[in-house]
Amino acid sequence: MNDFYIGRQPILDEKGHIFAYEILYRSQGKTGASVTDNAAATARVLINTMQNFGLEKLLGGKKGFINAEESIILDGAIDLLPKENFVIEVLESTAMSRKLVEKIKYYIGKGYKFALDDVEFTSQYMNTFEELFPLVDYLKIDYMLSDKEKLAENMNTLHSVKAKTLAEKVETHDEYEKCRRIGFNLFQGYYFAKPVVISQKAVDPSKAATVQLINMLRSDAEATEIEKVIKNYPDLYLNLLKFMNSSAFFTRGTVTSIKHAMAMLGRANLSKWLYLILYAGPNNDSEHNPVLITAQIRAKTMERLCQVSPNIRKKADSAYLVGLMSLLDVIFNREIEDIVKEFNVDEEIKQAVTKQTGDLGLLLKTVKCYESDDVCEIVDCFGLLQISFDEFNRVMMESYDYTNHFMI
Repeated sequence: MNDFYIGRQPILDEKGHIFAYEILYRSQGKTGASVTDNAAATARVLINTMQNFGLEKLLGGKKGFINAEESIILDGAIDLLPKENFVIEVLESTAMSRKLVEKIKYYIGKGYKFALDDVEFTSQYMNTFEELFPLVDYLKIDYMLSDKEKLAENMNTLHSVKAKTLAEKVETHDEYEKCRRIGFNLFQGYYFAKPVVISQKAVDPSKAATVQLINMLRSDAEATEIEKVIKNYPDLYLNLLKFMNSSAFFTRGTVTSIKHAMAMLGRANLSKWLYLILYAGPNNDSEHNPVLITAQIRAKTMERLCQVSPNIRKKADSAYLVGLMSLLDVIFNREIEDIVKEFNVDEEIKQAVTKQTGDLGLLLKTVKCYESDDVCEIVDCFGLLQISFDEFNRVMMESYDYTNHFMI
């Protein structure tokens, strides 16, 4: 039996917020396109999602899209899935039959949601899946393989169906904008491993976290407790680092961790800065920036990978900082090389963020390969880090659970 890991790719709505995740099966030495036994792959995903990983850790309250080959549907395996948590994707390779259509109707009648995967605007595809178009809730269209000149016209043919349209394999911001103009409701693709660029040039920390920290400082809380709160809010962390490198408070050394930054800043200066944030920033508690969610997952994953890898256990704090800083280009909509110059951190951290060099860079590369579904590269990274597939899966689930608890 091959080692495997389960991938999780975000699906975003029109506002750039995470709507759901597609759950993907990936096996050692296999690329995403080389899964030949769809039934076996789906079964492995179902078993591990329900039994080993857990829905809350993997989905964090969002819906999960999962591929289902015809035998999985016909044999009743769908009954194992809670209908409120999953959307069942009918693959384009599905062998349609009267029995299968009736089974899908049966599940829809019970409240299950279905999607048609890789919809093609051809007479053959339309004839094959004709009965399902009025029944399913989502239509997934491969933007990369679609006829770009006819896409808008083809989309008009779907206006009579109730289903939401999802553009998958969206690779660039321009493609995302084009899909929005055409009328797609949802979006998926490697571009969203770094979710859509937010137009704001600065990040407003959570008012709730700011108040909590002020109260903790008033009650003379331990530095370790304050550190825990700051680590739960990456937006707050990033603003703290920028402030420390501003003309208002210029440090004489480089920053290696949150605890280090707190020691250099001091409680009095930290309190003053928090009050400025409290009065200056709007309430941002109602909806979280998906880019910051990704940054938090990266940071926590790298911290934990550092702790389980036998070679770099002493660099966990710096690994967390690298993960958090790795999406600064998306957050501030500027080149990463220019942004890191504004942060007073160690050169090793800067090189890891900008060039993915050294041990910290290897950790960042591992997480990025996971996000982009680069199976061959991630297997090589596991070897260099001396970690197993099981250890990586456990780390990812812990990171999802940690981030879900604080941010979603």
